[in-house]
Amino acid sequence: MHALAHSPRLATAVLAVATGIIVTIEFIVIGLMPVLAGELGVSLSKAGGLVSAFALSAAIAGPVATLLLARLEPRLTLGLMLLIIGVGNLAAALSPSFQAMIAIRLIQGALLTPFIAIASHTVATLAGAGNVGRTIGWLNTGTVIGTVVAVPVGMILAERIGWMLVSSGLGVLALVCASLIFVHVPPLLAASAVSLRAQMRLLACRRFIAHLWLSTALFTAMFAGYSYIVPLLQSVLGLSPNDAAVALFCFGVAGLAGNWLASRHVERTPLGTTVLIALLLVIVTTAISLTIGFLEVSLLLFLAWGATHSAAFIACQVRTMLAAPQAAAFAASLNISVCNIGIATGAAIGGWVIALWDLALVGFAAALVATAAFLSGLLLMHAKA
Repeated sequence: MHALAHSPRLATAVLAVATGIIVTIEFIVIGLMPVLAGELGVSLSKAGGLVSAFALSAAIAGPVATLLLARLEPRLTLGLMLLIIGVGNLAAALSPSFQAMIAIRLIQGALLTPFIAIASHTVATLAGAGNVGRTIGWLNTGTVIGTVVAVPVGMILAERIGWMLVSSGLGVLALVCASLIFVHVPPLLAASAVSLRAQMRLLACRRFIAHLWLSTALFTAMFAGYSYIVPLLQSVLGLSPNDAAVALFCFGVAGLAGNWLASRHVERTPLGTTVLIALLLVIVTTAISLTIGFLEVSLLLFLAWGATHSAAFIACQVRTMLAAPQAAAFAASLNISVCNIGIATGAAIGGWVIALWDLALVGFAAALVATAAFLSGLLLMHAKA
């Protein structure tokens, strides 16, 4: 029983599920938005602040929280963070008010970054050298599932059982998973024994800053299109809501395949893998905008987009951790921070293109930013040489 409890594979599986729960908590609000706005008595645009609060807190407060929490024993820290996140969801359901939910989302967002950063460092430590990419790939399946499944599931469940039961259910799942962390994740040394000053030196390292810029550019490109994938499927391709949900599910399955493929190569060639993903994103998003009107071709391209989209998550996370092995947890948290900035920036760029031109052109916008990411990656590779 002791051997089972401390199995690295089981520990990784538990942390993958926990990551999926947290990411679902972040993104499910998008699917719950219309119901939330009505029941809380706020406008749809104001309810959107629940998404912004979480993402901005993850981007700004997350790295600071990681600096403080990465010096503690990982199992205890991960378990307690998930407990707090779960209790937050229960509190939101028991005493629903917009102001309280904003406060809860700010706390949860601040904990998302250190949780994923410390979990990534933990599974990498358990896996050992040579297995980091594959192991973080398994951890990243939670992110892929949470990102893709949250929105359509939220839409369906909000109408059938109400958002409060959805929130409570996720809170209970978080509490259960927290108890599994205490049982199945072995005690380890702190994720970072490096001094605060040594970790902060990362911010003065030009090469590491270039890695962060690459992650920012790539995520901006990804979410310039992905933020509007539902209206693309329904309004541009003409799919019904049910067919669009099926397409999103297939997007997620393709994403799992892309995550698996990237995890097999990213540790050996982290920068090369990222550059290839950026190039594929340029090709796929351009092709999507060029083939509007050819439904079968567009749907095949959506599968390729799903694989590329999810592969970028693991490529950026592993690449930044390997770029700063002396402070891997803090490096991972900075990557998560800039990726959230990229998500917000990409959504804004896509919205700007839609407002000025047309929804069908967001693929071109994504491709343009992905080109900048591709060129940045090539310059970084050349600088290494």
